[in-house]
Amino acid sequence: MAAYQPQPGQVIQDALRELESLMGGEHAVEKMIGFGQQAIPYLEHLLLDCPPRTISLPRCRAARALGELGAYTVLARYFERYQRPADSAVLFAEDAVRSAAAKEISRLRTDEVYRMLLDATNQRATNGLVQALGEFRRHESIPLFFELLEDDLCRLDAMAQLRKVPDAAQPYIILLLRGCTGTPIEGSVALRRRRAALELLSEFGISERDWMEIQTYLRDQDPDCAIAAAQVGFSVAPEAGGREIIEALIETSASVNGAQEMLITELLDQHHEAAQAVARNLLNMTRYKDKGPNWLSPFWRILHHVLGNELPHER
Repeated sequence: MAAYQPQPGQVIQDALRELESLMGGEHAVEKMIGFGQQAIPYLEHLLLDCPPRTISLPRCRAARALGELGAYTVLARYFERYQRPADSAVLFAEDAVRSAAAKEISRLRTDEVYRMLLDATNQRATNGLVQALGEFRRHESIPLFFELLEDDLCRLDAMAQLRKVPDAAQPYIILLLRGCTGTPIEGSVALRRRRAALELLSEFGISERDWMEIQTYLRDQDPDCAIAAAQVGFSVAPEAGGREIIEALIETSASVNGAQEMLITELLDQHHEAAQAVARNLLNMTRYKDKGPNWLSPFWRILHHVLGNELPHER
C-alpha cells in the first residue's frame, strides 16, 4: 500500500504556519520560496487579508518571500491598502511589515515604485521606507529627509540617505539654515533638525561666501550646534575668522557636557597657537581677569588645557 502523500496545497499551508516559529521561521521562508509561483497566493493572503497584529515577524517573512519570488504587484497592493492601525502596539508592529515590504519592492527601480514609497513615507515614515526611498537617490526626496531629521526613530537613516547625495543636500542645508525652505529649525523639536543639518554641513563643506551667512550659528544657544558650526567654519574661514571661531568655542564651553568638552579640546588642539592668543585675551577681559580658576567649570578646564601654567592663581 502506497504511503500517504499530502497534497501540494497542504504542504504549502504547513510551511506558511511555520513562518510563525521563532526557531524554524527562517527555514520556512526558504521553503516558501522553493515552492515557486504556487506559493504566492498563500503569501498574499497572509500579507493582505490577515489583520495586523502585535507580532509582525510572520508577515515580514511573507513580504521577504514575495520579494524573492518577484511578486511586486502583491507588495504594491499592500501599500495601496494600508490603513493606519489605531492600537499603538499594532501600529509599531505594522511599521516593521511596511519596512520589510519597502525593502523588497525597492528592487524594482521604477517611477511608479518611487512615487509609492514617497507617498508611504509621507504618510508614516519607517526606517525601512527611508532606506528604500534613499536607494533611488532622487533629489526630490531631500526635503522629506530633512523633515525627518526631527524624528528620533528615522533621523540616522535620513542622514545616511542625505550623505548619498551630498552635492544636492549641501545647498539645501544652507537654504534651510537661512530659513528659506519653510522647514522649521527653531524650537525644542526642530533643534534636532538644526543639529543634524550642521553636522552634515561639517562633513559636506561650504564656500567662504556661504559661511558668511552661516557663521551666526557659532553663537547658537545649543552647544552641539555651536560646535558643529565651528567645525564648518574652520574648513573655510581665513585666519582672522578662525580667531572668532575659537573665541566662540571657548565661551560656549561654559555650558557643555563631558563629550562636548572633549570635542572642543580636540578642535582647539588643531589650532593651538591661535587658541592660546584668544585664551589670553579672554583672561584679560573684565569679566574674567578678577576670577580665579573654578575647576568644576569646563570653561576653566579648557583654558587650563590651552594655557597651562599661564593661568592665574588657583582659587
